[in-house]
Amino acid sequence: MSGAPRSSAGRKTAQEVILEARLVSPENLVLAEQESLKSGRPIQQIVVEKKWADKVDVLQVLSREWRTKAVDLAEMEIDPEVVHLLAENVTRKHLVLPFAKEDQVLLLAMADPRDFMVSEDIHIKTGLEVQRYLAMPEDIIRELDKVYGISGSGKGAELLKSVTDAAAIPDVDGTLEKVQEKTDVTEVDASAPEVEKIVNGIILSALGQKASDIHIEPFEDPAGRSSKVLVRYRVDGFLKPAGFQIPWTYRSAVIAKIKIMTNSMNITERRIPQSGRIQVMAKGNPIEFRVEIVPTVYGESVVMRILDRKAVQVDIKKLGFFPETLDRYLGLMAGVGGKKNFGIVLVCGPTGSGKSTTLYASLNHINRDDIKILTAENPVEYNLDGIVQVQVNPDLKLGEDKCFDFATALRSFLRLDPDVIMVGEIRDQETAHIAMEAAMTGHLVFSTIHTNDAPSTVTRLVDMGIPAFMVASTLKCVLAQRLCRRLCPDCKTPHAPTVEEVEVYKTNHFPLPAGAQIFQGTGCRTCNGSGFKGRLGIHELLIVDDTVRTGMLKEMTADSIRDSAANKSTQKMRSILVDGLQKALEGQTTVREVLGGASEVAEDAAKKAGH
Repeated sequence: MSGAPRSSAGRKTAQEVILEARLVSPENLVLAEQESLKSGRPIQQIVVEKKWADKVDVLQVLSREWRTKAVDLAEMEIDPEVVHLLAENVTRKHLVLPFAKEDQVLLLAMADPRDFMVSEDIHIKTGLEVQRYLAMPEDIIRELDKVYGISGSGKGAELLKSVTDAAAIPDVDGTLEKVQEKTDVTEVDASAPEVEKIVNGIILSALGQKASDIHIEPFEDPAGRSSKVLVRYRVDGFLKPAGFQIPWTYRSAVIAKIKIMTNSMNITERRIPQSGRIQVMAKGNPIEFRVEIVPTVYGESVVMRILDRKAVQVDIKKLGFFPETLDRYLGLMAGVGGKKNFGIVLVCGPTGSGKSTTLYASLNHINRDDIKILTAENPVEYNLDGIVQVQVNPDLKLGEDKCFDFATALRSFLRLDPDVIMVGEIRDQETAHIAMEAAMTGHLVFSTIHTNDAPSTVTRLVDMGIPAFMVASTLKCVLAQRLCRRLCPDCKTPHAPTVEEVEVYKTNHFPLPAGAQIFQGTGCRTCNGSGFKGRLGIHELLIVDDTVRTGMLKEMTADSIRDSAANKSTQKMRSILVDGLQKALEGQTTVREVLGGASEVAEDAAKKAGH
């Protein structure tokens, strides 16, 4: 313990003070230090929670050593108006709590009163003299939660870990109390504070893990011993357990609370699917949740898609394109405005492959004051500044045989003098035909289509009934893409390629250079032990130049188009699998991730390679 780090003020750390005061045995203090490193919580809080030391004793020895007064917030009545003298983000960031104000002096409880810079910053913000007091970190958090409600992803996760036991529900103060099992779940009031805490905790924990979806799923044990409501998050494309369960007796109350938050769902209807939206603010950033609720045999199940508006304001240069691929893709969009640019740009791939993100990033790239951009989407997932967005509604009937779908929106757009049009998806002949006509009449059109690769997109359009000459003359390019997990930069390590990995490269005519190394993630705190952090796009760009266009008019098959684009075109196409293998060689991802991300193409390669 003698080597423990000391504070900048030269005073002893909490573990040194506690050890010298003999409040905790050296063995227990070592355990407390280990838990502190894992959880990030202060040691003084851990020893009190473990009942290895009394809270009053810990406060006394620390205040004596650190030369400051101590305060037990649990024994005080805190005035919320005083707490509101500081912004919530400031109090939570520095773990401080204004608990009283006397004339021009602010009494401030701090988890670490040695931090003089924090008190000075608060003095500047408030214009008040700051008198520092030592307080237990958990007491500060509890009082902040009382005033502001639960906030912070870490706190949300801690709260919900405590309700893993189906018989324990947090009360208003954040402590745990046993509740009676209810035979009728409707007895639980959706407006009860514990229900609100559970829902807030689910959301905050998901935001903290940067999840894209929240899944709340009721299951009943076939043996009838116990029932459970699982919560899972989709992080980097993979579902993972949240680490807690919602108590069974609270399942209907939690679902009802979510319905109430949408302001559009019928909380008494549990027999049919319902859709809605929730809008919240998180650290000043507007976040929306697209909510889908469906009835299952064990109760209603919820999926909440997280739509972070801020996240879509992304630089297209950060989506994982190789520089030469990106230059060719953006080069097709040059000249919008002053020089009229027209044609259709399609992005293809399965659901969840990032097509919408690429389209939004493309629109952001070309968005200027001198061009007009119109979008038709179902639904509008993100609001883009300076772009006119229209949400189509196929359920809205405009007449006997008409509805407000993509085709109807496109017809209207052509009378609104746009330069650029974005259609959410081409899914039928009518929409495809109008999009092609818009491209032929001088508009730049963006859209998505569900196909496996770029060449098959062309044949899909012809199969829809679009004339081959129209496809060949209007199509500028097709961008096929997939998402795979990105290796964690903090723990990725190189290794010699395995026999299977070498075979994958050989099968795809991608010879590995001598001494080449492949990377893998070993797992660390940054990536929560997974070895991956974030996702990476792998791409296949088919540019319809004169060579490809001539080949399309001669023979409209996926194989012939692929051959023209990969071997005969002046702008040769790199396949989506080769693009991914190159990124694996550069240490951005792994070969296994590429094989999984490249879908059917990868499966064929894996079979040939013996995977």
